Amino acid sequence: MARISEPDLVLPALYVIQKQPGITTAELISELRNIFIPTGEDAEILHGRNDDKFSQIVRNLVPHHTLDQRLGYTILGVSETMNSSHRLSEKGLSYLQDNLLSVESLFSNNFGYAETVYGIAEINTSRVAGKKITIFDENIFIFEGRRRAVTTQVYERSKLLRDKAIDFYTKNGIIVCEACGFDFYKIYGDIGRGYIEIHHQKPVFQYDEIDFSRLIAEALKDLIPLCANCHRMIHRKKDRPLSIQELREILAAQSS
Repeated sequence: MARISEPDLVLPALYVIQKQPGITTAELISELRNIFIPTGEDAEILHGRNDDKFSQIVRNLVPHHTLDQRLGYTILGVSETMNSSHRLSEKGLSYLQDNLLSVESLFSNNFGYAETVYGIAEINTSRVAGKKITIFDENIFIFEGRRRAVTTQVYERSKLLRDKAIDFYTKNGIIVCEACGFDFYKIYGDIGRGYIEIHHQKPVFQYDEIDFSRLIAEALKDLIPLCANCHRMIHRKKDRPLSIQELREILAAQSS
């Protein structure tokens, strides 16, 4: 099970602080917990403490001065309740804006904890290496208005990856849900031909120097066509999305 690290919490913390200037450390912990929903070792309560390991790592951002003094991304102050409060500096706002699309796309896809930790670590790795990274976002095609929130590059690459996945899973002109077998064309006729949602089992990123064709070939291993109902059920419990096999077993049990 993947574990979150203090450096990997930098961007998520800035993302939350930007939405709630003046947020206290306790509130920051709560908001980040709602985003990540930690599981496994990070959800274990520390001996003799009320904190689990995840909240302790968030809390360490303050005494370690990771956000304010070391990186200069925040301004640390005192709230009306005499607790530490956080606001973004101009440097922090600029850094967040440079990475905002990747962060929002990652958080909007409702991945499980391990996948979200993996994704944020990839974004952080790109920062350290000074490389540009692009995330592919299936939500562009599911939720109305999502396209307006992404760059043309993200939209076009996500569309190409989606189209490649549909081509890969289309057999004899037919593509069906890999969990329940639903066929949009069979039920809806021509308007449903070639339609399906594509489930990302883990985040898909691309560094600009990586060959796009090779990336697609690798990414196809983690993309699954699903009908809208099965896709929603996969993500029904945000703290632990179902695997395809688990959903198949649920469907089998319900039909027996």
